[in-house]
Amino acid sequence: MNKKRIIAIVLVLTIITSALVALSGCNTKTYNDTIKYVIEDNGEITIVEYTDKTYITEVDIPDEIDGIPVTKIADFGVVNAESIRLIKIGKNVREIGDWAFTNNQNLDAFEVSPENEHFVSVEGVLFTKDMKKILFYPCGKGSELSKKMEVLQYASYVIPEGVEVIGEHCFWECYYVENLTLPSTLKVIEEKAFYAMSALKGITLPEGLEVIEKDAFTNCNNETFSSIVIPSTIKEIGDFAFYNCGNIKNITINRDESEIAFGNKWYPTNEGRKIKELVITCNGQKYDVK
Repeated sequence: MNKKRIIAIVLVLTIITSALVALSGCNTKTYNDTIKYVIEDNGEITIVEYTDKTYITEVDIPDEIDGIPVTKIADFGVVNAESIRLIKIGKNVREIGDWAFTNNQNLDAFEVSPENEHFVSVEGVLFTKDMKKILFYPCGKGSELSKKMEVLQYASYVIPEGVEVIGEHCFWECYYVENLTLPSTLKVIEEKAFYAMSALKGITLPEGLEVIEKDAFTNCNNETFSSIVIPSTIKEIGDFAFYNCGNIKNITINRDESEIAFGNKWYPTNEGRKIKELVITCNGQKYDVK
């Protein structure tokens, strides 16, 4: 799946979401002239859309609106907002969609109410309250760009120990993160977690990692990202996990091929095409790219 197709899918999903909101008729309302929401059948509020305005740098998802608790931020609830630097999340939010905060390139931080029982922000990064899952990394955190959009400083980030899951789209299109350290406690990398991290120089996968889901590393094609070692604990590698990672020429898997569930075209490709120089070994035995 190439980048143009991914963008097209995102646009289609956005259109569908907007259509569903439109069909809800008078149930759709606006808060602070920027946030659209619906009142669900259970009497709670879901945030469904945000309208970006250049003079606004903070988005505040409130505890409640007109006395009604805000409990959910839907897919595409706050996306494509170039001006946002900070997203605040109220105490009653208990559900956040996997696409809720994608493509906010200048976002520096999340801030979560200390009374929220489901989510927490640590150094501006969004986690589940138990700190076992990292949900969203704000793509502007730690990097610096000039007015001409030249990179003055790339970002590095260390995911805290105790985290077991890297959530869907967590680092989606975080173009300016070049170094990422994973915790020894990590078990699952979810779908598109590192999609299009084009500055990522490479990564060390820890022993204990069991699952790499579909498109996890798609378009991570930095020229220095040339090899990767997959630990002996791996059980599953999903479809297109390393799609268009054309500079990865060597993969060492420390487990027998028969013990791993491989997805369709999971290995590095150039826009889906096989890489002649690619060498993959499973416990020292050559893996034949099909």
